[in-house]
Amino acid sequence: MPKLFLDDSIVLAADCPTGKDQEIYWDHPVGRDGRIRNGSVSGLGLRVTALGHKSFVHAYQFNGKRYRKALGSNVILNVASARLAVGRRERRLEAGENPDFEDGDTPRAHLLTVREAIDRYWETHIQALSQGYQGTFAMFVATWHRRSPKKATRRGHNIRKPYSDFGSMFANKPFSSVKPLDIERFQRQFSSPYSHNDGLRHVSALFNWAIRMQLVDMRNPCSPIRARKVMRRRRDYSTEQIRQIAAHIFYPVMETEPDIETVEGLAKRDLALAKGRVVTANDQMQELCNFMGILFLTMARPSDLAKAEFGHFDLEKLVWRKHNTKGIKLSRSIYEHAYRSVPIHPRVAGMVQAQRLRWPESSLLFPSHADATKPRDNFRKGLDRFKALPGVPEYFQLYDLKRIAISLMLTAQGVSHEAVSHYVDHKGNLGTTMIYDLHLVDPLRPVTEKLGSLLGI
Repeated sequence: MPKLFLDDSIVLAADCPTGKDQEIYWDHPVGRDGRIRNGSVSGLGLRVTALGHKSFVHAYQFNGKRYRKALGSNVILNVASARLAVGRRERRLEAGENPDFEDGDTPRAHLLTVREAIDRYWETHIQALSQGYQGTFAMFVATWHRRSPKKATRRGHNIRKPYSDFGSMFANKPFSSVKPLDIERFQRQFSSPYSHNDGLRHVSALFNWAIRMQLVDMRNPCSPIRARKVMRRRRDYSTEQIRQIAAHIFYPVMETEPDIETVEGLAKRDLALAKGRVVTANDQMQELCNFMGILFLTMARPSDLAKAEFGHFDLEKLVWRKHNTKGIKLSRSIYEHAYRSVPIHPRVAGMVQAQRLRWPESSLLFPSHADATKPRDNFRKGLDRFKALPGVPEYFQLYDLKRIAISLMLTAQGVSHEAVSHYVDHKGNLGTTMIYDLHLVDPLRPVTEKLGSLLGI
């Protein structure tokens, strides 16, 4: 690091050498011309970053440890005022006081822990952001800020994550002492590239904020860590795979129940238990096939069907009155959520009626088995059995039924693109909304009829 007598002309001309992130020019009695000058202050430095930002810093020792404090930008301070500031700080050091001690702040600045820095960041910045951002930040950085922590269960997404958040891992570690090796240790927990990149993004934002607020004078330790490349795999389906999936949905494969009448004793007990498991598995498969069949024939989103109620379906007129669907676009990110009606295939009416017989006391089409007043949150066990069937690829997802159905409709089947777009609610214009409000659904009838004939039902 160069040492020379600082003046305003040097501050104006100083730059960062190529290939370095920053350079610090320390105040020294010897000028650029080799002459000895009076007035230099030990510990005063001019930091110049690769982006051209310049600020004065003060390097000092306190209790046997070295520290560096940013005094301010060269826009606010000149060399003379920076020297006066360093002089005042040195006098406090000689008196045994830390110049970075702030009244009303119990921890000293150089002893700021990771948890304390995260709490400040949360109070001054994160609280003003959206609930979704707060949730992901709390998950990766500070779990103690979660508003409603989930109970650890064996149900799907509620399973406890196998990694620790950054704040819990380094809670009592001095914030200024965090190194890239610590960040690398935190990132090693993630096997998924999505989680790896999200965790790195939130931790990097935390350190960028601390550097901007001059809570620490350091380089962002996340800078040397690279984000992982995400390889997105297309979930494509062949014609034969589509036929197999449709056959398994509309003609479910059920396991044969064992006969327990011809045996006695312990063998009968074991067969009765096996029969109970088979009956449960068949029941799960039948309900899953009803769910997927309605998705397939209506080209609906799984979230729309999960909240559907029996009262939304008119089985005589074969109409589904969808509630809370995306309607007119009011701005780039805001839509008017309104009711809309679409025609349904007669096979859909049969599946709705089967669900009514299955859940006579519930208003929801697919309620939770634990609480019939809440929608079912997953079909995990039944979906695992469905993927094990021949012809079903392992990457199959429920949302793919909507994509497959739309693709079938758009491959020269005699149905206009406009009709398909209206049916799946991809436009949401005013004219379409008015037609749905008047229940004029006959122009869209060919969409669902053609789909049913293509699937052979």
